[in-house]
Amino acid sequence: MSKNSIIGVILIAIILFGFSYLNRPKNNQQQTKETTEVVASNKQPNAAVNPDSLTLQSATETDSLGGVVVDPFIAFQKRSSERFVTLKNNRIEVTFSSLGAMPISVQLLQYKRMRKEDKGNDVPLYLFKQGDSYQSFMLRSNRGNLDTRYLHFEVVSQNSNEVVMRLPMDSQAYLNFKYTLKPDDYLVTLEISGVGLNSVFPNNMSSLDMEMAQKVAMLEKSWSNENMYSTVYYKYMSSDVDRLTETKQTQHKDDIKQPLQWIAFKNKFFASVVIANERNAMEHASVEFTTLPKEGDYVKDMKAKAIIPFRNSDNTKASFTYFYGPVDYNILKAYDKGVDKTDQLQLQRLVYVGGKFLRWINLTLIRPLVDWLQTWITSWGIIILVLTIIIKLVLSPLTFKSYLSQAKMRVLKPQVEEINAKYPGNDQSAQMKRTQETMALYRSVGAGPMAGCLPMLLQMPFLIALFRFFPTSIDLRGESFLWADDLSSYDPILSWGTNLPLIGDHISGFCLLWAVTNVIYSRYTMAQSATGQNNSQMKMMAWMPIIMSVMFFFFFNSYSSGLCYYYFISIGITILQFIASRMFIKEDKLLAQLEANKKKPRKKSGFMARLEEAQRKQEQYLREQQKRKK
Repeated sequence: MSKNSIIGVILIAIILFGFSYLNRPKNNQQQTKETTEVVASNKQPNAAVNPDSLTLQSATETDSLGGVVVDPFIAFQKRSSERFVTLKNNRIEVTFSSLGAMPISVQLLQYKRMRKEDKGNDVPLYLFKQGDSYQSFMLRSNRGNLDTRYLHFEVVSQNSNEVVMRLPMDSQAYLNFKYTLKPDDYLVTLEISGVGLNSVFPNNMSSLDMEMAQKVAMLEKSWSNENMYSTVYYKYMSSDVDRLTETKQTQHKDDIKQPLQWIAFKNKFFASVVIANERNAMEHASVEFTTLPKEGDYVKDMKAKAIIPFRNSDNTKASFTYFYGPVDYNILKAYDKGVDKTDQLQLQRLVYVGGKFLRWINLTLIRPLVDWLQTWITSWGIIILVLTIIIKLVLSPLTFKSYLSQAKMRVLKPQVEEINAKYPGNDQSAQMKRTQETMALYRSVGAGPMAGCLPMLLQMPFLIALFRFFPTSIDLRGESFLWADDLSSYDPILSWGTNLPLIGDHISGFCLLWAVTNVIYSRYTMAQSATGQNNSQMKMMAWMPIIMSVMFFFFFNSYSSGLCYYYFISIGITILQFIASRMFIKEDKLLAQLEANKKKPRKKSGFMARLEEAQRKQEQYLREQQKRKK
């Protein structure tokens, strides 16, 4: 490089350095251009971020004349602080935060928490408290992605049942969240609207991303029992209701194809439900839960995400209704009164009372009967007693038929023993002969061991249906009877501080009564209904009631005391029915009738004909086997 070229480069460098020095920012300008917090980075358009973690755009700019222009959005966010607003009626109290414009606390005023440590104390019931729940909407703006969860809103108006919170986007654009609490109800409505949004949102904007989460609090005495009924429910638009499996440790369902009408975070007796109107159906939703440790104050951590329609025009609105309240069948069903079937919410499906058939029994037969009994009986202990008596009376024809069949087997016992003595031994041929002659005897007199089982099997759906009905009925919650202070939960008559395997930390009174009574009833009826079976079979059968009762005791020990009380009363009435049947059925007359039946020609049923044919083929097979051995 020549000498002149070197001099030229040096002069250019001196000029550039001097220009930079003379045009450096003054101290006050430097301070206004210092970075502050940001909600999102423009380099990451799809990220939902916390504003405390990233760098924000400048709060000020310089116009063409050199003046300082303050960004109203950033300025508002910097000077705002969190503010709380409470709406209250005679049923619920909802507290909202201006940070995120979302409900942060819900108290149910007509219910109390009923955990073990709450006994004797008047502890308020909160569906969730501050820090347990959040909701957020993702705003894709010219500033990047703004998550409402981290944005300050301005409370522009409020009264006893309504609050409007506003998010200023710039000097002429804002977004409004208006919450309205309905009087004497568990419903809160949310209306999202805006002005001048086309200046801050993209022209092709068509939706908002919505996210909700709630740690479901433990509110009842038994964590295990409450966890059994806690899960995420969701309803398809104009379609059926579905749910995640309660008993799993964790479960999620991603990208639900059909639009959803509502999503519910539910524990045993209470639920938080977000309901979309027809125009704002929740699309591409995903739901999930994780079961939390048993030793804590929560049951499950539940989350849901969805996309809702929302455009940037001034007349666009998104509307939601929140239900914060009890999972009470009659309250929930009332929301569909007078509504077309296709538009019904079906919130009563949150009350799980079994599958289709069991649900039909509980809702068509049991629920109306219980509602009628409640109109004139105040004690739930008496209601369960009367309900059990009514059910037993309705099923008594089937019960009597079963007892009559057992009586036939008893009077035929001597003849069955003669057959057993005629073909002694335990070889296959002797057993076949005994079975054939015994079945021939039963057929000739019109009796059979299965005839007594069928009527009892027909009663089983009612026992199973009520197994679903009582534990999920909020009517029993807090209702006392005798020593039980809460018929919706277990009733300890003996407690200790340590959880033991299978039994837990207590013994439930009604559960113990039912188990003991069941053993007594089973042993008594077996002794009275002996039918000539061999001794080894009878000894085995004699132990079965004890084994089964012990197993059921461990299973039901933490269940609803109302359910165990029903089973105890049911067994007691059954014992009385059995004793009455022994008094009314004259066995000598019954035997004479059976002997007379032998003289009558009896047509074989299809089942008996097939059974005899199978026995004949089996006997022929045995004879052929014996010939081959010889």
